[in-house]
Amino acid sequence: MKNEDSKILEKLGKDPGFKVPENFFEDFNSKLMDSLPEVKITEEEKPTLWVRVRPLIYMAAMFAGVWLMMNIFSLGKSSATGEQRAANISAGVSVEKNADDLIDYGGINDYDIMTYEDSVEMEVADDKMP
Repeated sequence: MKNEDSKILEKLGKDPGFKVPENFFEDFNSKLMDSLPEVKITEEEKPTLWVRVRPLIYMAAMFAGVWLMMNIFSLGKSSATGEQRAANISAGVSVEKNADDLIDYGGINDYDIMTYEDSVEMEVADDKMP
């Protein structure tokens, strides 16, 4: 293998075939700078007041929209007092069908219903006290 390598080197020689012109690297920097186009350097424009304040205004509008939507959706719900709530609950539980549904599907027994009615009556009594 070495013998073959030496034969190739003898045929081709050790000359790389490339030569750098004289003073190429000394003049390289100046030639490169001369060939580049001149560039105008401009200062950045300062953003206007609207561009700086716009995100804050958009965020305020978003929160106002959310607040408005929450008020619109809550109009359908009435704010019942403690007495009205207790009356509604007692009326609903006192109907036999509702009580049976609570017992069958809600995992609630008769004792839970009675104690719940008592606690609602106590809440109503607390609401009436000055």
